[in-house]
Amino acid sequence: MGVHNVATKAGDRLDFDGGVQVIVTKGGEGDITHNDGGEGLKVGKRYQDEDTGIEVLVTKPGAVTLQCNGKDMELQEPKKTKSAD
Repeated sequence: MGVHNVATKAGDRLDFDGGVQVIVTKGGEGDITHNDGGEGLKVGKRYQDEDTGIEVLVTKPGAVTLQCNGKDMELQEPKKTKSAD
C-alpha cells in the first residue's frame, strides 16, 4: 500500500501500487493512502477531502479507493452551470 505522509502541495505527483497516479490540485496537511478495490479511479476524475481541503486529479487509473487520513476521498461532481434558454 502506498502512503504519502507529507504535507501535499499543488503540483505534487503521487504514485500508488498498480501504476495508479494522481496529481494534487489543491494541497493541505493529510496522509494520502489507498485501499485495493472499490469502484476504481478513472482518468480525469477529481477527488477531495473536505476536512483537509486536499484535492487530486487522476492521471493513471486503477481499481483502488483513495483515502485521506483513513477516510475515503469523495468524487467531485462537475459544477453545474445555468443553461442559456
